[in-house]
Parts: sequence; C-alpha cells; structure tokens
Amino acid sequence: MTVAYVPVVKKFNESAADERANLRRSAVLQRVLYMAFRSVINASHSGVTVYTKDGTPLTAFPRLLLYIADQPEERAVLALKQDMGHHPCSHCDVRLEDCGTARAVNANERQVLRTLRRHSEATRHRHFSRQSARLLELEAEDSLTSFMPAIAGMAGLSTGPNLLYRTIGFDMLHLRGVGHFFLMSIVWRSVACCSVSSF
Repeated sequence: MTVAYVPVVKKFNESAADERANLRRSAVLQRVLYMAFRSVINASHSGVTVYTKDGTPLTAFPRLLLYIADQPEERAVLALKQDMGHHPCSHCDVRLEDCGTARAVNANERQVLRTLRRHSEATRHRHFSRQSARLLELEAEDSLTSFMPAIAGMAGLSTGPNLLYRTIGFDMLHLRGVGHFFLMSIVWRSVACCSVSSF
C-alpha cells in the first residue's frame, strides 16, 4: 500500500547549490514522513481502540519493528549525512578510518538520546541562523544533518527501549573493498506490529 509520495527536489542555479538542495531534500523528506505517519506516531503513545470480531474493544499501541532500505535511503530517513562523514555506520560510532579494522568490531552503539539531543540543537541553530560554528561541530560529531528524524517520534524508538538505530534491516558492512564499501541493495518496506491490552 502506498502511504505517501516524496516529491523530487531539484537543484537550482544558486551559490552552494548542492548543499542547499540537500537541505531542501532533507526538510521535505522529514516533513513527508511526519505527515504520512503522524496518526500512527500519536497512536504509538496514546493507543488506538480496535475491536475484535465479537465486538470486544481493545487498546492497541503500534510499534515500528523493522524497516529495510538501501544504505543511502536509510541514512536519509534517520537524518544522517549521505556523504558518510566521520561516522559512516548508522548503528554504531565507528570512525571512518577504523572501518575494516579490528577496532570496528568493538565500536560502541549509537546513543539514541544523545544523538537526538544533538539533532535538536543543530535544528534550532539552522532554523534561527545562529552559531554556525557550533552547527558544523554538531553535524561532524555524529555525521548528522540539522533535521529531527520524523520516525524518532514513534514510541519505542526514542523512548525505552530506544530502538531507533536497531530497527534497520540492513546497514553498511564494516568491511572495506578495493577503495569502496561493499553495499547491498534491499527494497524499502516497513513492518508494524501492535501490542494489545484489553480495557
């Protein structure tokens, strides 16, 4: 079932055209995701009434358990930089220079709340056009963009058990090939499940 279409955002003839186009694309994507899933995001926190075949009312709390995407699309959904930056993995904080080495195996997992706090601060700096040096620093620390990821609003992703970076079906492998990373192409899909309790 098609939920929403993301419009094509083209590059204009302007200064820093590539960067501005990337910012517009990020903004449009996060807004489309929010508009498409805003009711289920709300229901994931407050619940929604569903009825069984015999008419018994139940309260369901939708959860996003898994989504699968190509690596660039996955990073776009999580509002992470497409050019990989210093931290190319969406799951952990491995540094670019450590990919393909023994240090990559012991990299710490991404901290959901810390990363989202940095997203929030960077978003405020971009929105109010202030502290550009701090904005660049925040974006570099976690290879993030200055937009809040819309799916972070889903219960369970940015609230306990903080699964925002674990719901990804595929990510870049911590291997390095002949000057490039091995990537796998997987079609985007999303799976939702409900935890149900009776009234």
